[in-house]
Amino acid sequence: MNTNHRDATFLPAIFLGLLFIVGSVESLAGELAVYSALSNNQYGSDLYEVTVSQDHKSLLSYVYKSTREAENPYNKYKVFTTDANHWTSFSFNGAVTVQVKLREKSAVKKAIVRPLSKQVSATVSNNVVTFTLARPANLYVELDGKPRDPLFIFANPPEANVPTKDTPNVIYFGPGVTDLGTKPREVRDGQTVYLAGGAYVKGRLKTAGPTGNKPVTIRGRGILSGIDINEMRGDYGQHMIDAIAHKTGATSRKAVPELNVEGITLTDSPGCGLVASRRLTAENVKILAWSRCSDGIGGGAGSLIKGCFLKVNDDSIYFFRSGLKVIDNVVWVQAAGSALQMGWNVQESMEGAHADGLDIIGDDPGRTQTNKDWLNSCVVALMDMHNHTTYRNVVVENVRHDGKPYQLFGIRTKLAPENGAGLASYREGLGSVDGIVFRNITAAQKPLHPSVFDGNGTEPGSIQNVTFENFRVAGELVTDKNASKYVVQRGKTSGFRYGLSTK
Repeated sequence: MNTNHRDATFLPAIFLGLLFIVGSVESLAGELAVYSALSNNQYGSDLYEVTVSQDHKSLLSYVYKSTREAENPYNKYKVFTTDANHWTSFSFNGAVTVQVKLREKSAVKKAIVRPLSKQVSATVSNNVVTFTLARPANLYVELDGKPRDPLFIFANPPEANVPTKDTPNVIYFGPGVTDLGTKPREVRDGQTVYLAGGAYVKGRLKTAGPTGNKPVTIRGRGILSGIDINEMRGDYGQHMIDAIAHKTGATSRKAVPELNVEGITLTDSPGCGLVASRRLTAENVKILAWSRCSDGIGGGAGSLIKGCFLKVNDDSIYFFRSGLKVIDNVVWVQAAGSALQMGWNVQESMEGAHADGLDIIGDDPGRTQTNKDWLNSCVVALMDMHNHTTYRNVVVENVRHDGKPYQLFGIRTKLAPENGAGLASYREGLGSVDGIVFRNITAAQKPLHPSVFDGNGTEPGSIQNVTFENFRVAGELVTDKNASKYVVQRGKTSGFRYGLSTK
């Protein structure tokens, strides 16, 4: 049943002494905006209550909840994987104070707000966690005793030029639950899809041409959910937002529009979250997913991925297109993928990709005791190269891992044989890496496995000219003298340099 509450009425209510509006956006002096609750606490958290305050006035911010599959045979590390995701979203200017309470009234003794690089300090008093935000951020509030029920705070910047349901060329989803069914809703060239704050849209979106001449925009503060769509292994059309050319060839790729996505939250994807063949601009997009092959974000050459938050169960960000910019993102690494995937079965050469600013706030494989150092569970991974491709002039800098990594770097020109007989067709190794800079890389703890650079591919399959500047593990600077503790070179590898500055 479709229940799109576009014409929501304003029903004021007092809840726990706080101003709370159902079916609307409530704001304080135009600076702080929270979004309407779903009726009957649909998809709501049974654990957390969040209040946001500004200028001595407080508003409740609705907290959502999503739970993982009870039994996922592909999840090797389910004992480490969280049982649920809880999150809330609001927008603001200026400064706000956030308070978190446990509905179950259990004691809270300690709270940490991650990423640590944001330097947000939380206090706990009378079982209430309190912290102040001076600017927008996507955060994880880690409470003692609740490691399997993380709470995420999506504190957004204010929206500009907000459309209405009557704005031409806009597909508008207002507050409430809308069910699009299992087939994706098609979006034509030049259209905008707007998900208002408080909208929970069940379904998927797919660009539909016909020419690709005008970009498609998807934006808002609402949620796109694949909660009722079954995962289909091997069906790469099960993406939540699909702007890719499913037929090969330059002509078919041109028929797909460029894509701009901003502000929304994607949850429970049955496949990849957001993928595009052409240039993608993804800003402040939040993706939470459980299924295997629920990759995060990938775009074509020249794409920008900025200020996004990803907790998915495969590769978080595709980092294998020329001119790609990946700026200031936050990732929780789950069981089956890497934070930055430089390539798995790479088919095209890449030059000039740049990642600047990456915070790793969770690393599920890092808590295992597996002796395998060839899994795709790294901060930066490259698994195999085809088609005589070459990677040149790649820069990855300002990466911070808050916990214990499984492995920081796993760069292989040829897929390891141990990865399984079913992947034999991937093992070509026909390519090379020539020029990567890793700068300002910090891991709070020593990784479970050292980084591996494996140049055992063919024609030529080599890895050369890799520079590490200010690479620190558990406080120790990695230098030429101690690098063997942290980096393993295999096969055709050369030109590795370490230190504060290699210039």
